[in-house]
Amino acid sequence: MRDAIAIDFDGCLCVNAYPGIGAPNWAVIAKAKERQTAGAGLILWTCREGTLLQAAVDACKGWGLTFDAINESLPDWIEAYGTRPRKVGATEYWDDRAVLAPVPNEPLTLAELRKMDGEPVWCEDFGCWGIVSVASRGNWKNRPFLLGLQHGVKFEYDIGRRKLKLYRHKL
Repeated sequence: MRDAIAIDFDGCLCVNAYPGIGAPNWAVIAKAKERQTAGAGLILWTCREGTLLQAAVDACKGWGLTFDAINESLPDWIEAYGTRPRKVGATEYWDDRAVLAPVPNEPLTLAELRKMDGEPVWCEDFGCWGIVSVASRGNWKNRPFLLGLQHGVKFEYDIGRRKLKLYRHKL
C-alpha cells in the first residue's frame, strides 16, 4: 500500500494566520509535491470546515498543491481496510504542533559513517559541525573523512585514524 501523508494546514503548509491564510511555507510544499510525485498520497488534515476549509483548499491549489483526500483517509486505504475511522490513517503526520519522541544520539560507528557521504555530523572533539566525505577510490576507498570549517580554517580529518566522536545531533 502506498505511503499516506496527512499534512496540517495552519502553521505547517503556511504561516498560522487563522482564520486567514498565512504566507505559504514553500519548503514544506515542495517536499509534499516531491513525495506525491514519488507515489505518496497526500491528505489535507485540518480542523477547518466549511468556507474556511474551502479557502485552504483553494490556497493550496494556487500554490500548485493538490490532495488525494481531505480530512479523511486515502480512498485506497478506506477500500483496503473497509473502514472510515474518525482518525485519519497515514504513515506520516506533518504538523507544526508535533511533539517528537527523544531521538537516541549515540556516537556513530565507522560502518554508519561510511553510509553517510555528504551528510552533516556533530564533532564532539572540535565542538562544531562537519560533513562526512567517503573516499571513492585508491588506498583511501570507503574511508570516511570529516570536512569542515572552524574559526575560518578549513579542515579534513581521517575519522578512523583520529578516533573522532561524531553524532547525528548536536550534544
